[in-house]
Amino acid sequence: MRYFKFFFAAMILFFGTVSGGCDILPFDSSSSETGERVVAICFPNTTPSWQRNGDSLQKLLEEENFKVNIQFAGNIDEQKKQVAEVLETHPNCIVIGAIDSDAFAETLEKAKEYQIPVIAFDRIIKGTDAVSYYASFDNDAIGEGMGLYIEAALDLKNGKGPYNIELFAGGPTDNNAHIFFKQTMAILEPYMKTGQLVVRSGQKTFDEVAVADWNAENARPRIREIMTKYYADQPLQVVLSPNDNIAGVLLDEIKKAGKPAPLISGLDGDPEAFERIKAGQQTFTIGKDPDVLTAKCVRMIKAVVEGTQPDINDVTTYDNGVIIVPAYLCTPQIIDKTNVK
Repeated sequence: MRYFKFFFAAMILFFGTVSGGCDILPFDSSSSETGERVVAICFPNTTPSWQRNGDSLQKLLEEENFKVNIQFAGNIDEQKKQVAEVLETHPNCIVIGAIDSDAFAETLEKAKEYQIPVIAFDRIIKGTDAVSYYASFDNDAIGEGMGLYIEAALDLKNGKGPYNIELFAGGPTDNNAHIFFKQTMAILEPYMKTGQLVVRSGQKTFDEVAVADWNAENARPRIREIMTKYYADQPLQVVLSPNDNIAGVLLDEIKKAGKPAPLISGLDGDPEAFERIKAGQQTFTIGKDPDVLTAKCVRMIKAVVEGTQPDINDVTTYDNGVIIVPAYLCTPQIIDKTNVK
């Protein structure tokens, strides 16, 4: 497992002894004609972390004397419209946090025509060669880290169990959600086969457990039904939650069902999750520090606007169906009661 050493180092604090980029060509644009350096940012507003990322990115870019045009969208149609419109203003670079990874091939043809660099932020954009670079956290490491933490916390390697577990995954249109779930299940599924982990609902596939649009409220009816049908007289001991916002809703419904908080995962490092960890409600989150990713993205933006090669550390992983997108992948951090601030 490529990431075992990184995650094991974090887990041991808690458990002790437990048990190549494409060159960007110069382009003729209205922003360059006016002497301004303009960066367009098109992000979702589907989770609080996107707002934090956007605010951080805007602040850092403005400190570097860029003019920033930032927009947030609640659905893919709105976001595609925003991207199409902002491309017509000829920014020096556009940064997109895609609501739907598969939806931008046609829209980004204008970026190619106008020779506008496109940076995919956090989520890869698929089906087009218009994407210049990808800035994200290491998605494989995130999914694997969730699985390794649960494995160690329950001492599954030493045969402990059985434990009742229920699974939730992120939005189906987000490529990252599929990666997280695949990597986590690669670690947990063998224990389901041995009977050490028991999914009483029987819902184990990504399609069965995905939460539409990463909207936490979309998870509420399902967990409510699960608690009523399968855990009226049984303990729910583990919940795989794909992010912190969803974890909050799941914990709320589990509490309403009269059950104690299970071992439950999270992702993003939301302030609310930190408070739940301190209170002994949420077990851990995987932090995606917005300052780390946005700082790296700003350096990437400066490089492409100035015509130099940005830092990249992955040129093999992110095949978007047309090209392999050069990427810089930041390292996530496990946060639990041992290191939460």
